[in-house]
Amino acid sequence: MAEGSMSKWLKQFLFGIWGLLLIPLITPTLEKWLEENVFSDPNGTATTVFPNAMATTVFNNLLALGQQRWFEFAFVLLTGIVIGVSLEWLNRKSDERKAFELRSLGTKFRGLSDNIKIRTASEWPDNVRDLKPAILSVFISAKKFDLWAPNEHVYQLPDASFLCEYFRCVGKLLEDGHFDEANSEALSWKPFLDKVKPS
Repeated sequence: MAEGSMSKWLKQFLFGIWGLLLIPLITPTLEKWLEENVFSDPNGTATTVFPNAMATTVFNNLLALGQQRWFEFAFVLLTGIVIGVSLEWLNRKSDERKAFELRSLGTKFRGLSDNIKIRTASEWPDNVRDLKPAILSVFISAKKFDLWAPNEHVYQLPDASFLCEYFRCVGKLLEDGHFDEANSEALSWKPFLDKVKPS
């Protein structure tokens, strides 16, 4: 928890410094806009509070700072760090989302295993007609994550015992966050679930 808050504080600090370094770079544009919109009225409040001479001095100092060699180096260096931190954060968020989706898929696998097992007294595959859209959906989701999944040939199997075990074993590993092991487990069921009963 402390490491997470430290990382967040450091990120805010980096972005804050980088934001300050942007000021000298946008100074010419800012100066032009202020001259046209704020300082153009000699009787305006801004001109009274912040006289034109003072504004010119501030802008000149900022422009001079922006042209310093060390400033350019610092800005390029910090820009690289900010981009790196942003990409790392996006990558971590993407991994977290993928892990959440894989765990959800594991829950669906386990649920289907239980539902199919309850119906073993009925004739396979007629006993799962209402579950076919859900089964097809999890097969598509699994393939999206490069997790091996059977196809419609599974309905030609003599019974659903192998399919139930596939859903149960792979689902448990996914729910527990063991994604590599889940992939190996899924592949181990391929010889059993790819079999088609003779016509």
